[in-house]
Amino acid sequence: MALEKREKIGLVISFTIIIIVATLFPMLVLAAPSEHNYKIKQGDWMYMFRHREGMYGGEIGKMVMVKGQPIEIEYRYADLISTRENRIKFTTPLFEYNDLLVEGRIEYRTFDKKEDHWRYRFILEYTPHLYGPFYLFAKLQPRWAFKDDGTVFDARDQLGITYKHKNWKVTPFIERKGMEGYDKKMTVLGTHFEVKF
Repeated sequence: MALEKREKIGLVISFTIIIIVATLFPMLVLAAPSEHNYKIKQGDWMYMFRHREGMYGGEIGKMVMVKGQPIEIEYRYADLISTRENRIKFTTPLFEYNDLLVEGRIEYRTFDKKEDHWRYRFILEYTPHLYGPFYLFAKLQPRWAFKDDGTVFDARDQLGITYKHKNWKVTPFIERKGMEGYDKKMTVLGTHFEVKF
């Protein structure tokens, strides 16, 4: 499939914008940690790579149907600087209405240098259309880790703007991360980039 001249120019402009945003957006807040996520979806399969401040991880997942209910099953490997993690996770939609999606996720996390544990999270995602190819991106993720010492609560909440173009989208975001409680602990700037085949 040959691209027309107008489409080629649009593609070059789009990728230039992505590169500029991915490079400059994390610099907007002085010395803020940054995270970048790259996802490919093909049919029922998903592949993802994430890097964040010297840490990296990869995921592979597949959407399956269990008694009419879609469940995404994923495996994740991550090098977290001081430890390595292997994780299996199961995610399913609980509620969907217009631009609001609520999912539940249970995951088992194993580490080579710290305690293995189960973790549960709700994922509330709100993505209304703003204008043209732009959409609001708001995601709340309260999480509960079940460890030997008891239950530990934390959260990852993200706010950004998504730009969609044909089979791909990019979302620069700011994240408020609460660790071991809901008090603000860290601000992270980053991007989500996704392409579907």
